[in-house]
Amino acid sequence: MSAEARGAGERRPFTERLLGGLVRRPYLDPLGRKGLVGFLARAQPHVVRHHALTLPGWPRFERPLRIVLLADFHVGSHTGDVARLTALAKEVSAFLPDLVLFGGDYMNMQTFGGGRVPPRVIARMLARIMGRHGRFAILGNHDYTYGEQEVTAALRAHGIAVLDHERGTFTFGRHAIDVLGVPDARMVRPQARALLAGLTADRPSIVLAHDPVWFADVPAGPFLTLSGHTHGGQIRLPIVGVRHIASRAPLRWGHGLVVEGGRHLIVTAGLGTSGIPLRIGVPPEFVVIEVTGP
Repeated sequence: MSAEARGAGERRPFTERLLGGLVRRPYLDPLGRKGLVGFLARAQPHVVRHHALTLPGWPRFERPLRIVLLADFHVGSHTGDVARLTALAKEVSAFLPDLVLFGGDYMNMQTFGGGRVPPRVIARMLARIMGRHGRFAILGNHDYTYGEQEVTAALRAHGIAVLDHERGTFTFGRHAIDVLGVPDARMVRPQARALLAGLTADRPSIVLAHDPVWFADVPAGPFLTLSGHTHGGQIRLPIVGVRHIASRAPLRWGHGLVVEGGRHLIVTAGLGTSGIPLRIGVPPEFVVIEVTGP
């Protein structure tokens, strides 16, 4: 869906338009060099989160559907991110995922500190991660700020299906399962509400929403919502814990597995950083999920 198709007059929030003006584009450094701040911007070791779910209304497969969820890359926010993502692609592939889902925010929009990796380089590295039964992506707010058309084109040129308020389908164990893509995190579009309103109880579906705030619009049924965007708060202080997530979603939806009213949500803390290249108490991660029915 083109920017024009979403309707004239739709404008990004002022802070994002300001950020887009401050950060010079296009990005032209395929190595993502960090310059003088490089020694301060090293990424922590990542962890792998595992979830095994039995979801009402889903088929009972001969073996569980294995999903890998990766989000919030912000490639270039850390020193050596290009080599880091290359190694990560090899590690993820070793899990032999059936379905690979990319949850948005590929671009590093930190105002200072370099790390200006172009979308084509990021897409080429992500294309090394294969899903035996499907591979889908959505965009995040940072990708829209950078330029949605360029990021989308780069991903699609490398064989990654980008869902722009759209429904994709894959087949596993002779069963068709839908993936609904709800991108961004700063704009509430009627297309997103219409897409979620079309969920039906006779069709198992995965809602890939960049922001977990959309979990509020997902009805009860055979649906699994997967999100990122929050970075798990990015900073978790002793005793105080996480006090803020960059979302209108409740704090309890900020990270991990959430089960409410028979509905299921998993939020990943993601792999990169925004604002500053620092995490405290919330390590970077990707998520491996195994799903079957009762």
